[in-house]
Amino acid sequence: MIKIAIIGPESTGKSTLAEQLAQHFGCPFVPEYSRIYLADICRPYNVDDVVAIAEGQQRMITEAEHTSDDFLIADTEMIVNKIWTCYVFGCVPPFIEQAVRRQHFDLYLLCDIDLEWHYDPLRENPDLNERKTIFAMYVEELQTLDAHYHIVSGNDEARLQCALKSIEGLHKTK
Repeated sequence: MIKIAIIGPESTGKSTLAEQLAQHFGCPFVPEYSRIYLADICRPYNVDDVVAIAEGQQRMITEAEHTSDDFLIADTEMIVNKIWTCYVFGCVPPFIEQAVRRQHFDLYLLCDIDLEWHYDPLRENPDLNERKTIFAMYVEELQTLDAHYHIVSGNDEARLQCALKSIEGLHKTK
């Protein structure tokens, strides 16, 4: 099975790309658990909530691994939670740090910040400089982990084609 994680700052088209790739390959995709979790709380989130979100995301990915044969697409994973807690709270809880080290994806598709930021009640970082900082944190983390990743950019179909080209290169090596 080829496992692909879609990661990057908010409002970079991760969910759309995950859905498009799942449809293209006829495989399941794991949605972003934070949207499910945050919809149910009626207060500002805290670091413990992000840990609970990471646990939920990890659980959903593990469950999906048992239902797919060829491809698995994950709309976010543990690196997203690590960057989130680091940026917002200035720390990374041990569970999240350990989960980042334990997880394995064959390819990380890092969504570029070249898309216009769109308001959503769950989004927090519309400032371009913040988005650049967060994007750089992703690049640094992927490089530190020596992870196989590609940056996907472009609008709509161009973004999808960029992702497909990256996956095609991976598929040839498997």
